[in-house]
Amino acid sequence: MQHPAHRIARARSLWVAAPLGAALLGGCGGSHTCQPGTAGADVGAFPQSLSAYCMVSIEGDAVVPKAGVVPYDLNTPLFSDYATKYRTVWLPPGTSIRYVASGRFDFPVGTVITKSFGFAADVRQATSPVQWVETRVLVRGPDGWKGTSYLWDDSYTDAQITVGGEILNPSFIGTLGQTEEPNYLVPSQAQCPKCHDDGDTMYTLGPSAEQLNRTFDYDAGPENELAHWARLGLLTGAPPPAQAPVLAVWNDPSTGDVTARARAYLQANCGYCHDGSGGEARTTGLVLTGTEVDPTALGICKTPIAAGKAAQGELYDVVPGQPDASILIYRVTQTAPSLAMPEIGRSLEHIEGVALLSEWVTALPGSCP
Repeated sequence: MQHPAHRIARARSLWVAAPLGAALLGGCGGSHTCQPGTAGADVGAFPQSLSAYCMVSIEGDAVVPKAGVVPYDLNTPLFSDYATKYRTVWLPPGTSIRYVASGRFDFPVGTVITKSFGFAADVRQATSPVQWVETRVLVRGPDGWKGTSYLWDDSYTDAQITVGGEILNPSFIGTLGQTEEPNYLVPSQAQCPKCHDDGDTMYTLGPSAEQLNRTFDYDAGPENELAHWARLGLLTGAPPPAQAPVLAVWNDPSTGDVTARARAYLQANCGYCHDGSGGEARTTGLVLTGTEVDPTALGICKTPIAAGKAAQGELYDVVPGQPDASILIYRVTQTAPSLAMPEIGRSLEHIEGVALLSEWVTALPGSCP
């Protein structure tokens, strides 16, 4: 069997649907009787194959959830080299999540979350075929979450565990019509806590009231995700969606002004480290959550603590009206590991995201000393 790293390196010739046999087999080794999450309660040793979870399969070039597995999406997700993502969740029967308006949802023991990553041949086209490369799994055990990645084989019959991670080299057409060839990181098990750890235990990044307060196009039709989860019994105590918080969609002006969308983007892409408390960047004094109100904590006229050469000689993290003089903008444009922010999970500049952040900085009032 060909290694996935070799497969994706020649991606230009592979933008075709998987063979019909693979679609029929799907996940779970072709079985239609497996139960979702059967491996979910045991996080001592991850199974070798993704099919052990009976969570998703790939049919054609689409990720398909198994019966009882709920797909979802986020208002403003993390940028990952323009990868397409497909998220699912499964809760053990009889369990549920207690709704909270702010902060992360606390999932019951045995919960399994998957996030599949793939690359569209041309990201400008919504119907462009996708080459799926990996599915990441988070499992909620008695002592917290643990995660690992699984690499899909050529036929999409199954995906195999990769403990040490991989670097893949897909090739696709980017948003400006350019050819993009990122050094895409499939994280190792040891790297999962770098983003999913608050210094004490691992946690989930995406699922929260404000991120899930959005419409998802389910098989039965469009429905608000919070309402859908509540109707299925996965979520208890949730108010009507109109009474729940909602995070702006970073690239949809109808959901918020430039400030709201830029802050949403910073929260999704930077806030898990720059959260002012348990995140890896807690000692920097730079807090990039959506609720921070202190201008200095947001970086406005704030001198860096330990940026070194990454400051490029500039004095402040954010200079109102001057994105080119702002360290924050410089860091999100860089791709070298010693300079780029976020530090992991991105090898390309997110052109559109940088443009949004630059627009936000340009509109900020005032000046720095």
